[in-house]
Amino acid sequence: MELKFECPTCGQHLSATHAQIGGTAPCPNCNSAVTVPDASTLPVPPPASPLPPSPIPPLTTPSPPPVPSSARPSPPARRHSVFYYVFWGTISLFATLAVLFVGFVFLTGASAAFLMKLSHHPAPTKTAATQNLPATQNLPARQNLPATQNLPALNGTETEQAQTLITGLDSKTNDIRGVTCYSPDPANNYKTAVFLYIEKKQTGQPSLRWQIRYYGRNWLFIRRYRLKIGKAKAVTVLATEEIARQNSGGSLWETFDEPASKHTHLLNQMLAGKTTHLRMEGSEGHEDIELGPEQLQRMRDVLLVFRYLGGTWPAD
Repeated sequence: MELKFECPTCGQHLSATHAQIGGTAPCPNCNSAVTVPDASTLPVPPPASPLPPSPIPPLTTPSPPPVPSSARPSPPARRHSVFYYVFWGTISLFATLAVLFVGFVFLTGASAAFLMKLSHHPAPTKTAATQNLPATQNLPARQNLPATQNLPALNGTETEQAQTLITGLDSKTNDIRGVTCYSPDPANNYKTAVFLYIEKKQTGQPSLRWQIRYYGRNWLFIRRYRLKIGKAKAVTVLATEEIARQNSGGSLWETFDEPASKHTHLLNQMLAGKTTHLRMEGSEGHEDIELGPEQLQRMRDVLLVFRYLGGTWPAD
């Protein structure tokens, strides 16, 4: 005769044989451990509707829980030699340098194209609107401004005089530059002097240059020049180009050498006067010289030869 009882956890009706009394088995419904009692604990069901008892599974020994994969020992990592890391490190370095080089070339080309485009872009013209002027206002025409008048061409007497003067100038040709210099400098650089000289290429107009040379034993480190022409007030001349400084054998030179066309007004005033006092002012001292009638006449003679060779000079 079978024993009938229920699961104390879920109430599932169970059945077992007398041989299974005292044994433990999992409930087929909730899987809880159930011990078979000594006698039936369920009432006998009515005969009309007997409920089939659920067979109890045979007693089995529970298997141990599965070992998680994280607890399993992993296979040993593969170790590479030093050559492996050096090889791939070198490959990565060269790849990075190649990318940087391509980027540099691209940026350089883009910048050059932008600057070229910017340099060829026409400058904006100022209109009446941008100048806050009424649109109907008439501005003075460019052709109404006085034009610079050059000295006239040489006459016959001046031409003959220039032909004679040019033979008295010191003439030197620089084959590398292709320039011939005509200079009145008799001291050959070994004297403080102020003079004009001419540079002429094989083709084209000649150029007239103005040189102020300091020669001495101590540096002045000249910063500016002060000129007093006759009885007029002294004026300041600042060099627009770097003042050259040289030394040799204990002698020093500080030379102002610029195109005379940058100082036409001042030079015309000097050539029209009788005397000019010049002071070379520097951070370490100054040097004063006087240009008398002889020196000024020598500068006028060089200007005459300059015009004879095809140069033009403003009448001021």
